[in-house]
Amino acid sequence: MEKSQCGAKTRNGERCKKAALVNGRCRFHGGKSTGPKDKAKHSESLKGNKNALKHGLYETIWMDTLTEEERDLYHQVSNDPNVQVDSEYRLSELRLRRMLQRIQQEEQKDKPDPAEIRAIEDAITKVQMNVAALIRENGKLRDMQKQKSEGSLDQLVEILERARKERQRE
Repeated sequence: MEKSQCGAKTRNGERCKKAALVNGRCRFHGGKSTGPKDKAKHSESLKGNKNALKHGLYETIWMDTLTEEERDLYHQVSNDPNVQVDSEYRLSELRLRRMLQRIQQEEQKDKPDPAEIRAIEDAITKVQMNVAALIRENGKLRDMQKQKSEGSLDQLVEILERARKERQRE
């Protein structure tokens, strides 16, 4: 008696050779999820798959998931590095505020989940590290701009000196 093989495509592009279960796939390749049985009831809860969102630190944002208002804001974002650093700093402050509110909400529950609070606190630490990196980056940008502006002034002084010398020769 011959056992049927799973046949699912593996990472290396070959077919899986493990024994198939009743549904035709092995225990590793159990078949594609059919989703919730009551699609009408769960369709809104699946949109953007934000069900597991706890603190928002690793939230993925794609263009097709943006609201119309967010799309308008997206196109208003500046490409200027100084503006970007400043904007990112401001967003980090808002993110920290939201995280602190989530901790406060969790602590007000009858049975606060210490693991949940700890996870949010860890995320706060990461955001604070990003803020510190932004501050360093902002300092580097300011130094670069200062050097560029000093170089521009030196060039302007040289041009003016040459122009004066040419006038004196005339």
